Amino acid sequence: MNLKSLVAKIKEELEEIPKVFLYEPDNFIAELLIEALKNYDIHVKYYPSKNNLINELLKDNYQIFIFYIEPGDKKSEEIIRESKKLKRNLLIYGIVEITKDIDISQIFAFGVDEVIFKPFSIGEFRARLFRLLREYYLLKKIERFIIEDPLTGIYNRRYFEISIREEVYRAIRQNYPLSLLIVDLDKFKWFNDTFGHKAGDAVLRALGEVLQRSTRLKVDKPCRYGGDEFGIILPFIDWKGATKVVERIFRNWNELNYGPVTLSVGIAQIIDRGDLESTVTDLIQRADQAMYRAKKREGNSYEVDQESLRLTLNEVSQEGDLLYQALPLLPVPGENSP
Repeated sequence: MNLKSLVAKIKEELEEIPKVFLYEPDNFIAELLIEALKNYDIHVKYYPSKNNLINELLKDNYQIFIFYIEPGDKKSEEIIRESKKLKRNLLIYGIVEITKDIDISQIFAFGVDEVIFKPFSIGEFRARLFRLLREYYLLKKIERFIIEDPLTGIYNRRYFEISIREEVYRAIRQNYPLSLLIVDLDKFKWFNDTFGHKAGDAVLRALGEVLQRSTRLKVDKPCRYGGDEFGIILPFIDWKGATKVVERIFRNWNELNYGPVTLSVGIAQIIDRGDLESTVTDLIQRADQAMYRAKKREGNSYEVDQESLRLTLNEVSQEGDLLYQALPLLPVPGENSP
């Protein structure tokens, strides 16, 4: 397998466009590297400054971060460590000047996955990039078996626990809204006992499909939380935007006509509680409690957490709501809306 065929596999099997984020202060070297990747269908975003670099990195789904590491520079270490925290699957390709006092083990300890030393050949640069992309491809293939729920095809509880911490961390750091939905099936036990486990499994699969096509592809994260309970992480969405998602879920669920099996949904918006674990625990508990209040009513119903209702809707929240409307949704049969 060569670099070109590997890129084709990533596009076909992972449904991702290989993207590289490049920080290199030497414009001449940066242009050489961009030119070296031009014929391999790899998208390169060149960013020449450390200022606001992390925020630029987060704007797209980059698999590789090529980063010039200045020897002894604490800022470089901070950027590498922060990048790893914010983007779990990101691989970092360090470009390093050879000096007498360089400690290569320390560079890898920062979180760098591959290193190339200046001066280097374009052939060596591409060979090391190929190794990184192949590692990314294999990890993603393995991850699919680990993080997907085998019955419903959506993410599982393990992925939910990891992802909600990453998303909450980003939301707090960048000061944008995030909402969580907890979805529970009403009368599912009766349906399962009456019609059998095979029919019950069909209901769970159907709900997984509804949640996928009712949310934003590769942005929102529907997960099977446990049994007949599901969680959906909605980045950039305040509680008002979350109610629109719930209404869409209800419409799509009603089309399937599973008789008395309806949905109860709890909605909660993130509130910073001072540290990551407290904020995550609080968000899940408020969404869960709101769901149980919704279950007291008949039919498809949702409840918004009272603390979320009291939040002031600032400009960031309004921008998040607009972003929800702008991002693509999976097509829904029978609906004219995009």
